Amino acid sequence: MSQGIRAACLLAVASLAAGASADSVNITFDGVSGNLGGTVSINLSGGLSFADGSHNKSVWAGQLSHTIDGEASKTYCTELTQWAHSGVYDIVDVANAPNSGPMGQDKAEAIYRLFNATNGGLDVNSDKKAKAFQAIIWEIVYDFSSGTNLNSGKVKISGISDYWFNTFASFANNLQGNAAPTVIAYTNQQYQDQLGMRMVPLPGAAAMAGLGLGGIAIRRRRQA
Repeated sequence: MSQGIRAACLLAVASLAAGASADSVNITFDGVSGNLGGTVSINLSGGLSFADGSHNKSVWAGQLSHTIDGEASKTYCTELTQWAHSGVYDIVDVANAPNSGPMGQDKAEAIYRLFNATNGGLDVNSDKKAKAFQAIIWEIVYDFSSGTNLNSGKVKISGISDYWFNTFASFANNLQGNAAPTVIAYTNQQYQDQLGMRMVPLPGAAAMAGLGLGGIAIRRRRQA
């Protein structure tokens, strides 16, 4: 991992940098210092292996710090087998990530439900939650078809809170949940792909007026 930090995949809430609506962005990996999360043990099987060919590692699961086109951001990993690194990343729909094997629409919608049910990940506010949140993302990407379970499938994870993992799994698996596409993916063939929130700017005064909201906003300011 960059600077000796092996963060096989990390979780965190990432804001899409201003002006980063183009097809690609420059991303600098800033490490994990001060972020929520912790070390977990991973066992890979079923044809999966880490970038160095191994199948068992202790890795960081939690928030990753990146600078995305000059803006400090937090991201969540969507690719367990590679390492976080600085570089130029493509911006794609979540269904088209990770680069090593696109997850498809069903898994992408599970990730949307997970993020939307946790206020864009902002409710993930402790180390235990951060590790469990990242773990459920890995389970969705690699084992969703066989169910989200820490102890079975291609990805087995230890060192996770069962309570928070099951809580987040219930959000992801709730087909009645909000599956609005509020998350985007940053992909690179060589380095670990990341997830981030899709930021939607508030409408300006002209747009508000066009929607009939300008007068409401003015009245509210006068009453303040």
